[in-house]
Amino acid sequence: MVQPHRVTDDVRGVSVNAPHAVDVDSPPRPDRLARALLTLAFWLPWVLCTYLAFTPGVPEAVSSISDIWLHGFAFSYLTLALSLAYRRNDWLRACAWMVAYGTAIEFVQYFEPARSAELKDLLVDVAGIGVGAVARQLFGARVESLVMSIGGAIARWFPFVAT
Repeated sequence: MVQPHRVTDDVRGVSVNAPHAVDVDSPPRPDRLARALLTLAFWLPWVLCTYLAFTPGVPEAVSSISDIWLHGFAFSYLTLALSLAYRRNDWLRACAWMVAYGTAIEFVQYFEPARSAELKDLLVDVAGIGVGAVARQLFGARVESLVMSIGGAIARWFPFVAT
């Protein structure tokens, strides 16, 4: 019978039995919770934007707002959220993904009879992406710090969520 040996978990500095030990008394991990919150903050709005971009009839509440404002705000937010959710991606990579996303939307809308593909929409998307990239550079660290604080507060109140 092989005896498990003691190793140190580099992330938390906790000595645990290897290979399958579970540290029941480990402190909550607000960083993991913060990452999950940032990831959801990108993907949930992305799903909504994608649905609205491909649905044949636009809801009245959305159609009452200027198309330029909708595209600009959506792509600014999504670019900022994407670059925060996946820190390993630099802002340039997030911008490239968002340009590809905007281009894909216009391509699909070209084949949708109830929608129309417009170069103007793509140009506004690119402008919004630029605003989102600038916002990431100016406010990204503050937003990450705020989300880490929120993750820490949630972890203190609900420790089972952040483990």
